[in-house]
Amino acid sequence: MGIFDQMKQMREAFSQLGNIKEKQEELSKRLAQIRVSASAGAGMVEVTASADGTLTNININPIMFNADDKKMLEDLILSATNEVQRKAKETMAHEMKNVLGFNPSDFEGVFNQLQKDGGFPPV
Repeated sequence: MGIFDQMKQMREAFSQLGNIKEKQEELSKRLAQIRVSASAGAGMVEVTASADGTLTNININPIMFNADDKKMLEDLILSATNEVQRKAKETMAHEMKNVLGFNPSDFEGVFNQLQKDGGFPPV
């Protein structure tokens, strides 16, 4: 897709926004309510977050406290946390597209290209 096609797509998306503040508030509420979870170590560590990326719960199987491998537990926590953050980002992108009609990151390439080219082309 060329830059002019991307700009046209962006212009159409912005024209559909309507009341951006109202949609932004709706999106924020939805993201705060949606939960995503990820686990590591065959479920030994489970991390839950809201779709806005806020960690809401960490559950560690008690058997992990009997283990002498502190490093393994730390690695499992990091692994589950990284995965839940990835899922939260995906969910956020999906919800943004549902509420706003587009995902702002879809236009990142357009903005980068415009910056590289020195701005908007003359009309």
